[in-house]
Amino acid sequence: MFLGSYLKTSYRELSKNKVYAILNIIGLTFGLSAFIFIQLYVSYEKSFDTFHNNHKNLYRVQYKATQHGEVIVNSTKSTPRVGAFMKEKMPEVIDFARAYPLFGVMKSDSDKYTEDRVYAANPAFLKIFDFKLISGNVSTALDEPNHIVLTESMAHKYFGTTNVLGKTLSFSSWLKFDATITGVVKDAPHNSHFKFDFLCSYETLNNVNKNSDGTIASEDSWDWDSFNTYILLQKGTDHEMFNSKFAALLQQERGAYFKESGKTDQFTLQPITDIHLYSNIQRETDPEGQGNGQEVFFLSIIGVFILVLAWVNYINLTTARSMDRTKEVGIRKTMGGSRLQLIYQFLTEAFLVNFFAFVSALLLISQSIGFFNQLTNSKLTTDLSSNVIFWLMILGAFMIGILFTGLYPALILSSFKPASVLKGQLSDKQSKGVLRKTLIIFQFIVSVTLIAGVLVVFGQLEHMKTTEQGFSLNNTLVIKGPMIYDEEQPQQSKLEAFKNELLSNSAVMSVTASSNVPGEEIIWTNNVKRSDEADNKLKSAYFAEVDYEYFPSYDIKLLAGRNFSEAHPSDTGAVILNLTAARYFGFDNYHEAIDKKIMCYDVPKTIIGVVDDYKQMSAKTAVSPIIFPLSLDMPYYFTVKLNSDQFQSVIKSTKRSYEAFFHGNPFDYFVLDDFFNRLYKNDEQFGRVFSWFAILAIIIACLGLYGLSSFSARQRTKEIGIRKTLGANISSLLMLLSKDFLILIAVANVIAWPIIYLTMNKWLSNFAERISIGISIYLSAGILIMIIALLTVGFKTLQTAKANPVEALRCE
Repeated sequence: MFLGSYLKTSYRELSKNKVYAILNIIGLTFGLSAFIFIQLYVSYEKSFDTFHNNHKNLYRVQYKATQHGEVIVNSTKSTPRVGAFMKEKMPEVIDFARAYPLFGVMKSDSDKYTEDRVYAANPAFLKIFDFKLISGNVSTALDEPNHIVLTESMAHKYFGTTNVLGKTLSFSSWLKFDATITGVVKDAPHNSHFKFDFLCSYETLNNVNKNSDGTIASEDSWDWDSFNTYILLQKGTDHEMFNSKFAALLQQERGAYFKESGKTDQFTLQPITDIHLYSNIQRETDPEGQGNGQEVFFLSIIGVFILVLAWVNYINLTTARSMDRTKEVGIRKTMGGSRLQLIYQFLTEAFLVNFFAFVSALLLISQSIGFFNQLTNSKLTTDLSSNVIFWLMILGAFMIGILFTGLYPALILSSFKPASVLKGQLSDKQSKGVLRKTLIIFQFIVSVTLIAGVLVVFGQLEHMKTTEQGFSLNNTLVIKGPMIYDEEQPQQSKLEAFKNELLSNSAVMSVTASSNVPGEEIIWTNNVKRSDEADNKLKSAYFAEVDYEYFPSYDIKLLAGRNFSEAHPSDTGAVILNLTAARYFGFDNYHEAIDKKIMCYDVPKTIIGVVDDYKQMSAKTAVSPIIFPLSLDMPYYFTVKLNSDQFQSVIKSTKRSYEAFFHGNPFDYFVLDDFFNRLYKNDEQFGRVFSWFAILAIIIACLGLYGLSSFSARQRTKEIGIRKTLGANISSLLMLLSKDFLILIAVANVIAWPIIYLTMNKWLSNFAERISIGISIYLSAGILIMIIALLTVGFKTLQTAKANPVEALRCE
């Protein structure tokens, strides 16, 4: 009965003041929508790999190697021996899985494609992970040589059906095999850090890695660091204690080697659920898909701040109208209404406003979740059954919002004394303006911080894209090299003939072949030392094979020595270093490196040149030491430099030539600037998401400012009337009514600037090359929020200043 009365009265009050009600509902709708969207996104980012039943006990083995105290490898890929060794020596290990990455041409009877998500996996892989088989037996699918499991989408791609058990696929790379299909697995979920298209049996790899002494490199090697290794531990095992225990065990096993070589290996377990957000080291399985835990944390904080801004907005608008409701409160109290009843009434109003906003927010989310998924490249869903805990948290936020937005105004409004109200003796002091101004300063702090954050994020993105790359990126077409070779014709002569045919096209400036191109992580590493140093001075460096035209084609600057040349047949035994590599090997003056020798695979190689550093990867990654040997056959890529952007015509002619020269190989290509810029995709995505929510927060804050301007103007109506009567003009009145906001902005900026410095420097620490946060960032953010604030309050202020002074004084 009482509840119904409160609801009716609240509804009538809101209907009577539609503008006020709509502003509150809009503000809370935006706040709740932003909060829910961010929490959905955060929940999704934290859900990676939790679909595995064993996810709490599953770990990836990470590998770090140091040489004479210097880190030379820090990789997600470990060695083949470590997983088996852990299982043999550590009772905490239930089982381990290994997966070795392959790249090559996959063929069925009717189709062939270049595939780069092929892995040789041991039988335990399908047992400890929950990648669901549609057909086949988990226990036997990968237990024998030349067995292969493919995903549902690949089955449709090659055969048009998932009924493919017993059919054959042929794979051609450095590893060649014909495999019988023994299983079809559902595609890896979008929230899996490990995505694959094909799993061939690990014994297929073992068959080609048998040594004369009976060992198998893909089983026994401690040095071949190219394997994804996962460990399933007993429930309740502390992985940090496991790491310490294994380090001591490894020292017993390998200590003599470590002492002799000066090299130390470290294998540590990382929880599989931490990989997506908290791992960004060398050789990630899906580097473009990696998340950023720091950015997710920032967005979480922004989501909370936006919701609090919406609540503050409600409080400001409610208290701004408090003077309109003083007579109502006075009459209610005179008629016997208790303070508790008044509090219930105002809390009911808050409930209605929050309820309407909550429903509106859910409708807004359901209509815009597709756009948000595109914006964040995620697969968010509002399905209640998929995340009950998440929605309970959202309902909790809704209930807290009712209390937060309703309780303070209720306490203030219900505290008015009926005698003072009815005599018109209520003053601003009683309305606690200090707290209201504090809330407005909070809004300004958040707004200034977000504006500065947007400026820093986009400034950093622009810096990364416009900074000198050290090589030519424009008008560059990259063709993937052949994986199937004609044994009857020498490969080198065929490659040269193919390149010459491409050069006959007037649109083509140059053609070069290489094992890597800029934008691709170099994974080939080897231990190298100067020939004049002791054997224990080995250092790990990266290798990228190139031909004669590579450096001229990419316009990479030669600092010392010379390029590879056909006039020097001995260059097959020579190498070129980048500047970082020259310094890495102790040549402080890079000219000193020329004609010196380094030992590669125990073979002396002469340094004939040093090239300037260029960005093999993005500006987030420091330049690595790279050694460039000369290679004239079996390239992974052909780089075709054009003299214009005539890509389509060159692609057509290049495809005809490619298919004629490399029969049986699928033609595959990409444009280099698109390929390189994908490295910035995640940062650009974060920038877009950050900007959208920053704009939304500022809009919500502006509604709060409108509330304060309404309150301020109402409180000073008589003063304005007197000033106008005495001759004050509009501009002086505008300045009078705006100066309070300027003071609030100044205070907010002073508080916000150190927050900006700390938070944005923390974010910028992710980048090897970064911008500095100059004074212009702080000033730009402060001036912009000042303009926004003045425009927001300007309308109400101008309206009040232009009012007839007679009307203002008539209130006496």
